[in-house]
Amino acid sequence: MSEIYILGNGAMASAIAKGISGAYEVIVVARDLKKASSLNFKVISYDEFDMENKNIILAFKPYALEDVVVKLKGKARWLISVLAKTTFEQLHCIDAQNYIKIMPNTAAEFKASATAYLMENDLYKNEILSLLNTFGKAISLQNEKEFDVAMVLSGCAPAFLALIAESLANAGVKNGLKNELSYELTRACFESFSALFNHAHPAIIKEKICSPAGVTIKGVEVLEKKALRGAFFEAFSASLNK
Repeated sequence: MSEIYILGNGAMASAIAKGISGAYEVIVVARDLKKASSLNFKVISYDEFDMENKNIILAFKPYALEDVVVKLKGKARWLISVLAKTTFEQLHCIDAQNYIKIMPNTAAEFKASATAYLMENDLYKNEILSLLNTFGKAISLQNEKEFDVAMVLSGCAPAFLALIAESLANAGVKNGLKNELSYELTRACFESFSALFNHAHPAIIKEKICSPAGVTIKGVEVLEKKALRGAFFEAFSASLNK
């Protein structure tokens, strides 16, 4: 079983580690060994870690890159970075044969991440794609400009959708459903929409559901009056320009 070294022990590091653990041996490299031990993977310190010919995933906060670099030695086979707003040029401060930028989401834990990726060269390409597809669906990008935009869709959008899910479930409770039932129906609705979305454009889905003078179009009218689309455009831009 191939070894994967994950540098970091936050939410994303944990999600990826859990998503790949059945297919790879995961070793977490961390500054706080006690805190990292809660992940239930093998944990080592930076002092005992040598990157030479190893497969590395950077999953700490971007601002920590400069502090981490001084602790590293050796040349990695390949280096996958989950660091937002970090360019290939910045990643070159760490020595590796190939560099890959990815932006997954925490659904990686359940092997359901939408993972946008950008690869600097083709070294170990099949091996790397196999890893990325282990914890979800890997989607190729063409350049770093695309990556910054895709980062919002793959990494941030699940939080936006969580607000929608919570709002719908709360609305069900407000109108008389028991809390547990309302959330169960909301989860089922998201599963239904996912199946529909795999086969049709969202506009077509909406048009087929909205019957003339029906109950759905009345709700859609309210959402349009509340500028729901504009709110998402603004939220997207806010995350993109952070």
